[in-house]
Amino acid sequence: MSSPKPKAAHDIGIVIVNYNVRHFLIQCIQSIKNSRLSGLSVEVWVVDNASVDGSVQLLQKDFPEINLIANEQNKGFSTANNQAIKNLDSTYTLLLNPDTILEEDTLKMCFDFMESKTETGALGVRMIDGSGKFLPESKRKVPDLWNSFCKLSFLSDVFPTSKLFSGYNLGYLPEHQTNEIEVLCGAFMFIRSSVLDEIGLLDEAFFMYGEDIDLSYRIIQAGHKIYYYPETSIIHYKGESTKKSSLNYVRTFYGAMHIYVNKHYSKGNADVFSFLIKLAISFRAFMSISSRIVSNWLLPVLDVMFIWILLSQAKYLWASYYFDNVQYYDNTNIDLILLVYGIVWAFCLWLAGHYDREKSFFKTLSGVASGTAIILVCYALLPENLRTSRVLILLGTISMIVISFLTSFIKSLLTNRSKKGEVNITKNLVIVAEKESAEKLLLTIKNANVNFENVYIVTPNKADLGDAYYTNTITYLPKVVNDLKIDEVIFSNENMTMKEIIKSMTTLDRSVSFKIGGDDSLSIIGSNSRNSQGQFYNLDITYKLHEDRYKRYKRLFDIMTCVLILCLLPLVLLLNNGRIQVFKNLFFVFIGQKTWVGYGGDQGDFGFLPTIKAPIIKYPLSAKHLFYTNDHFKIMNIDYAKNYSIYKDIETVWNNSYKLGNR
Repeated sequence: MSSPKPKAAHDIGIVIVNYNVRHFLIQCIQSIKNSRLSGLSVEVWVVDNASVDGSVQLLQKDFPEINLIANEQNKGFSTANNQAIKNLDSTYTLLLNPDTILEEDTLKMCFDFMESKTETGALGVRMIDGSGKFLPESKRKVPDLWNSFCKLSFLSDVFPTSKLFSGYNLGYLPEHQTNEIEVLCGAFMFIRSSVLDEIGLLDEAFFMYGEDIDLSYRIIQAGHKIYYYPETSIIHYKGESTKKSSLNYVRTFYGAMHIYVNKHYSKGNADVFSFLIKLAISFRAFMSISSRIVSNWLLPVLDVMFIWILLSQAKYLWASYYFDNVQYYDNTNIDLILLVYGIVWAFCLWLAGHYDREKSFFKTLSGVASGTAIILVCYALLPENLRTSRVLILLGTISMIVISFLTSFIKSLLTNRSKKGEVNITKNLVIVAEKESAEKLLLTIKNANVNFENVYIVTPNKADLGDAYYTNTITYLPKVVNDLKIDEVIFSNENMTMKEIIKSMTTLDRSVSFKIGGDDSLSIIGSNSRNSQGQFYNLDITYKLHEDRYKRYKRLFDIMTCVLILCLLPLVLLLNNGRIQVFKNLFFVFIGQKTWVGYGGDQGDFGFLPTIKAPIIKYPLSAKHLFYTNDHFKIMNIDYAKNYSIYKDIETVWNNSYKLGNR
């Protein structure tokens, strides 16, 4: 007779796999530390999959009590989880995403539920996204041919509560009712450790996606139950670690489903299932690519089209008025020239940042003005027969400003951004916090250069009638949001429990975006929808290389430098001792795999900075120094990211042209 297994050292072992989401990871860990455990013993393991955003350094500095495994390469979700699970000594295992926030009683309530139902092998909880909306994948069924078809063909979206069509996400089961389900969501998997000992760990054939379905299926096959337990809720900033609209996501997801089907279905069914999945995902990939093309190119194309049509008609009026001949421009290339004008203006608007999420009148004006300047310079150099008229250029300049605002407005109507709580500029803001915390959050917001018109304060507890800014309490939050047309609500997790925050998020009627902040991490995080990437304001240094505009400048510099090097190739080869590596560097920079100038030193000297491609010339090594201090490379890299300009790259390449053949 075998001896009973000794009691585990901990009640709950938590495993978090992190990849480049350190700001979310901080708040996730803070929510665990804020848990009301009532004597429960908890151990936390973080497995970092080769992040380059400073996650490891931050954990080592601010959370030395956390057990850390720092991988030198991305091992995938399953392998990374297994690395930590093998080290756990706990009665229960919780696999938790870094972009989640727990309520204070989540761990205790899950523990008690599992203790009361010994036949339960695992459970999942009610999840909401960053906009306060319920995530239907909180409760799921094992995929079969029919429910997978309904899911991938959007039938489940059309009939979200139908038992026939919404089987994949069990949409017919009530959101607030405890029920037996079949599949856990990988973001929160609370599992009895003895069950993992029985069925084995996560299948490492799954790099990402599908492993939660596979593990859940094996739990059920072993005779254990899985429950959806909505008595406690968590926030899941869905989509932070991976971009779900990317082709890489589509390929990875299809690969995962292909592995799952081949593993659990007979040969004939697996072939049919794989075909249907491949067909559906190909359709989704097409829709995703089309959506991205429309999103990225709709405004520039509309701007070029409208300005070309307008100027093409205006030329007849000008020809009739000035030349007294409406057919003056017939049999000329003027329509082509006017099209080029439109392209130049659209390009300069793009370069100035007019098409970015955060627009401004200055960006639009500077884009149109710089386009006009380029057109006028070229106009002066053109032969007489290719010139249009300076009046048409002036008319185009004025019209382009109007058209650019008009097309932006049209796109906002087509995409319904306002209904999703996605706003380009935060106009009216509410901070839910006590006075000291509110002032700290205001400092963070101002430091992050967030544009807003009005800021209102709502106190979680007692109002301060002596201060006009602190007269509203949390009771009046719905009225404040509705009456003052609030766009964004920021909650302080110093003054409110996560349970209170989640309750407020899910009860407001008006569509707003939410963020949470106020703890020692000095950051405010949030997400506007279940599919969008997260946003955060923080008190870190503001780096220019974080901004899309400067990323464009850097990419434009790389391409123009490639063209210039090709023109001066014999001289460049001479300066680089005829090294063939020059050609390889040209190719990799041109396709965007490398950049001419970038960070230098060790990973620790730039891992926390905005990510850029591997450089040919390392900025900190481009200047000659006899002695280097310990933090020399870090300081130089920070300066490069913080104060980046295209002139800095020009100067670096000019002074180090003999390094263009670097390996």
